[in-house]
Amino acid sequence: MIPNKNNPNPPLESYVLDILSDRPRLTVKELYELFLQKSARQISIQAFYALIHKMVGQRILVKENQVLIIDASWIDALLQFSEKVKATYLDSDAPVTDIVLHPGEKREFTFENVMAMDNFWMHALIVASYYYRSNPHPTDHNVCAYNYHSWFEIAKTGQEQSLAESYEKTGMNYYLLSGSHLYLDKAVKSTIDTKGFYYKTIEPAGNLGVNYYVTVVGDVIFETRLPKYIHELMEEIYVKVKNIAGFDRQEIINLIQLPAKTVLTISHDKKRAKQFRETIKRYF
Repeated sequence: MIPNKNNPNPPLESYVLDILSDRPRLTVKELYELFLQKSARQISIQAFYALIHKMVGQRILVKENQVLIIDASWIDALLQFSEKVKATYLDSDAPVTDIVLHPGEKREFTFENVMAMDNFWMHALIVASYYYRSNPHPTDHNVCAYNYHSWFEIAKTGQEQSLAESYEKTGMNYYLLSGSHLYLDKAVKSTIDTKGFYYKTIEPAGNLGVNYYVTVVGDVIFETRLPKYIHELMEEIYVKVKNIAGFDRQEIINLIQLPAKTVLTISHDKKRAKQFRETIKRYF
C-alpha cells in the first residue's frame, strides 16, 4: 500500500497516499481528479468513494469536515514499523553478511528467470549501499557499473531511479557505462534524475565484453550474464528500435519473465573491485 516505485502493479491505495503526502486537505472529488491522472487503472467515482470509505474505516485516512488527510495514528504506526524493519534488514549484520560477505568470499545465487535475479540484485545493492553508509570505503565511496545494454533503466525506470536516489542519499556518485551505441542505450541518459549520476556509452564493448553486467559497490562485486537465448532476443529488440515510438517497454518485461536459469555472482574482492572501478571511471 505504501507508494513504491519498484512495484509494477501498485494498489489503488498507494496512489491516494502518494497524492495526499504532497497535497493534504483535498475533497474526495479533487482527490479523484488527481487520482485519474496518476493511476494506470481507472475506476468510477462511485468505486473511488468506496475506496476512500474503506481507507477511512481502516484508520489510514481521516476526514476533517469535507477534506481528507492521512491519519496521524497511521503515520505514527508506519514510522515505528519502518524503524523496526530498517533495524532488522539494513542496520543488522544478518542480511549484510550474506551479501557484502567477508573479504575473499564469493557466492552464486540462482534464479528461475532474469526478472527474479534483477529483483534480488536491487535488494542486494541497497543492502550494500547501506553497509557503506555506515562503513565508508577508504578510497572510493562511489558506485561503478557496466551494462552491455542498460535495459534495467529502460524497462524498470522507477526501480532504477529509486536505486540512484538511494546512492545519492548515501553520498555516492553513480558511474554507469553501457557497451553499445544503439538508440535504447543512448536513451538511458535521460531516464535517471539525480545529481550524482554519470552515464556514457562505448562501442565496441572492449575488454568488459558482450552480454556482461557488473556493478561494484566498495569492494563488493555483483556480476551476471543473460542466458543465451534471452541475450539473443534482447539483442533483437535493441537492434530494431530506432526511436521512442518504436519502443514498447512491456516487450522487455515479458522477455525477462521467460523461464531461464540466471545466476548472479557476488564476491568481496578488493583487488578486482579496484580494477573494475579504474576501468569504468577512465571513460568519465
